[in-house]
Amino acid sequence: CTEESDLNPISLYAQHKVEVEAELMHLPGATSFRLATVFGMSPRMRLDLLVNDLTNRALVDRSVVLFEADFVRNYVHVRDVSRAIMWAIANPDLVVGQVFNVGLTEANLSKRQLCEAIQQHVPGFMFTEAAAGRDPDQRNYVVSNEKIESAGFRFEMGLHRGLAELVKGLPTLS
Repeated sequence: CTEESDLNPISLYAQHKVEVEAELMHLPGATSFRLATVFGMSPRMRLDLLVNDLTNRALVDRSVVLFEADFVRNYVHVRDVSRAIMWAIANPDLVVGQVFNVGLTEANLSKRQLCEAIQQHVPGFMFTEAAAGRDPDQRNYVVSNEKIESAGFRFEMGLHRGLAELVKGLPTLS
């Protein structure tokens, strides 16, 4: 999916995001960031977001059951989101009037691949794939982040660096 791809929102929340973006992009000075699924340690942790959730389950439960393990999503570290916003503020000539996908190109991963990456940081973490069942979140897409990278933004927090941070930080939340 590029910024020009047809949008197919599957939840009411996503439908509203599409509508709001369309309205805001008519305003002077507007820029829109379409964020990948955010992960990483932060002052107000969201443990319901997939990378944070699966890493926490790996540490606490040591196992997880995956539904629709081949579904692909894109991920981005919370610090890179903050950096992208600061970059946009500092570079209005590069971003005004445009829409950008913001995610790690290396992190267009299936849920299975994400669990395999987590296993590299949490030895003994096991996951099984359910043959039956349905993930309530039906998002399944590969995202191109080429536009923001071509404009000069560089991501700093790769997936494995972020996973290592989560493995170290999540136990401190209990």
